[in-house]
Amino acid sequence: MWILKGIGLAALGIAVFLLATYVVMRLWNWLVPSLFNGPRLRFVQALGLFFLARLLFGFGFGRGGYGYRGQHNHWRHEQHRMEPRPEKQNTSQSIHYPNSGKTSTYQTIY
Repeated sequence: MWILKGIGLAALGIAVFLLATYVVMRLWNWLVPSLFNGPRLRFVQALGLFFLARLLFGFGFGRGGYGYRGQHNHWRHEQHRMEPRPEKQNTSQSIHYPNSGKTSTYQTIY
């Protein structure tokens, strides 16, 4: 059963990739020749362009993606979990507005 799910998921992924390639081709052929006098693309050329763009700009998997950002967030989360939590402190601060003669007091909880 799980083999069929895997095959179905792979087929769905390939279909989505081919559909996205078709969308790239249609957008290119609609915009680039009329705006910049550029060439029209065939499907195979659009496939290569789409694949190259995905390689250069990332595949976009998951929440943070791969690479530095994902590792950095993981490191920050681990560091935050290891630090002891400070006790909450109540502090009052006053702000004086010079031209209005008003004073405002607010509390900050740490």
